[in-house]
Amino acid sequence: MPLIQLIRLPNLFLIGLIQSLIYSHLLLAESSVMDWEDFFLLSIITMIVAAAGYVINDYYDAKIDRINRPQRWIAGNTWPLKKVMNTFFIISFLGGVLAVILALRLSLLAYIFVYPLAIAGLWYYSYALKCKPVLGNLWVALFCAGVVVLVALPDLLLKNSEVVKLDLWYYAAFAFLSTWYREVVKDLEDVNGDQTADCKTFVVRYGLLKGKIMAGLIALLLLVALLFWEVSYTDNTLKLLFTVMEGCIVASFAFVWWAKEATYFHRSSLMIKGIMLAGTLMLIFIK
Repeated sequence: MPLIQLIRLPNLFLIGLIQSLIYSHLLLAESSVMDWEDFFLLSIITMIVAAAGYVINDYYDAKIDRINRPQRWIAGNTWPLKKVMNTFFIISFLGGVLAVILALRLSLLAYIFVYPLAIAGLWYYSYALKCKPVLGNLWVALFCAGVVVLVALPDLLLKNSEVVKLDLWYYAAFAFLSTWYREVVKDLEDVNGDQTADCKTFVVRYGLLKGKIMAGLIALLLLVALLFWEVSYTDNTLKLLFTVMEGCIVASFAFVWWAKEATYFHRSSLMIKGIMLAGTLMLIFIK
């Protein structure tokens, strides 16, 4: 179904899973200003923001997707562009209504402004920042880290920060760096389509070699962040999981560095997605 593909439904479910694990393992949920009903509403709103972001990104990426992802090309192909834009507005409006309801439930009117800022930020990324060297990738990484911090934001705004565990900030850093790493690898994979569409990503502007070096530097930062997180634990199961993820980071960059064709970058991208999933599932073991 085109709509399910357009909003990336599996990714939305993953966002819900991530936030559920954050709420139950990285916050002292029993002392949070949000009960489970409030959290469920927050998670639905986050998924709506992500869905709107995917839709508007496909709208502006129609020309690029025609080359890079012809089998998943919806905007301007399966669906007319006008229908895609209308879908964006409908989804955004529904999320806005829910955001107002949540702000009223929490007696936190300032929270209402978070939603339009998020929607506007995703629109601006798709419209103007996506093809900017470095900045476009950083923007996406910040939003992914924001998905993590958003769960703690009501407690932080209401000065109830003692319920937020240190692990939440480690995980936010992991989300930021792993997303940034994957975005650069995706730019390496999509370089031909980006060049055709005159999308001046870092890789298009500075070449494959410098793109690989950039990916390597971010992979190194991600590795260091995981090592810092790891030393805060003595549990052998967690240490084993950290070691596996660290090894996978090294392996993923080996694919990038020795890549001769887009297939290698794609394999690296899939491996990074696996690292991100493993880092999320690892939260189950954090008490």
